[in-house]
Amino acid sequence: MTARTKNERYLSRPDVLQRYGISRWTLTRWIDRDKDFPIPIKLNGRDYWSDYDLCKFEAARGGADPDTEGRVIGLKPVSGVITDYQQLVDALVSRRNSMDISSMELDARCGMQEGYTSKLENYGRPQGRGLGPDMFPLWLGGLKVGLVLVDLPRRPRKHRA
Repeated sequence: MTARTKNERYLSRPDVLQRYGISRWTLTRWIDRDKDFPIPIKLNGRDYWSDYDLCKFEAARGGADPDTEGRVIGLKPVSGVITDYQQLVDALVSRRNSMDISSMELDARCGMQEGYTSKLENYGRPQGRGLGPDMFPLWLGGLKVGLVLVDLPRRPRKHRA
């Protein structure tokens, strides 16, 4: 079991079945017999698996290891795999914090209106704004980061509305 993070995802039994394209009986065998398969946690009598622990299991089976310290075209990654908007925002906020700059300083570096970084970082709140095509390159440029698409070792999950 690994340390849990704020944005860690947990998958239900149907999600795990869909992820691997297996039957419920196969999943039961994996739980009972495969010592490397992650142990589910119980919430309200139902089993849930950590997405991170499942990625580690996949890595042991020949997939990409999420803990591998690697390089992408010679550059050091500054975040983990990002699969949704909230993770993108969290990664950009984390990058700003690691650079030890305020949101106002980032606004100045990016050439954005004062207070705009705060609106981007708080997009879900009433004063927040989503990230549009005009602001996206400015925000990335101010943080000196770029995005790289990677081939994931598993199918993307379908999000429920």
